[in-house]
Amino acid sequence: MNDTFPAPASSITIFRELISELDPHQLSDIQKIDLCAVAEETIEGLCHGLMFISEAFVNGNQYPHESLEQVGAFLSAAAHLFPALRVLSEYSPIAH
Repeated sequence: MNDTFPAPASSITIFRELISELDPHQLSDIQKIDLCAVAEETIEGLCHGLMFISEAFVNGNQYPHESLEQVGAFLSAAAHLFPALRVLSEYSPIAH
């Protein structure tokens, strides 16, 4: 018997789908504003992290293994957050 199972979706796809299933109509304006504020703060943090990585490459800085693990965790978090932030940015009551 040859059982085949579909490949599991990536965690990024699953996370994006979960976020996209949020119903903005069930959120109050305050909740939407809070989500947008969190998204903005997260984007700013991601930009700072990317600038740190960029400067490290440009300046040829070398970091200990622990720092590289933190950079890896940052990049993984960024890969999950970018799609979610895109979805959340559409909830802004100001944008509609």
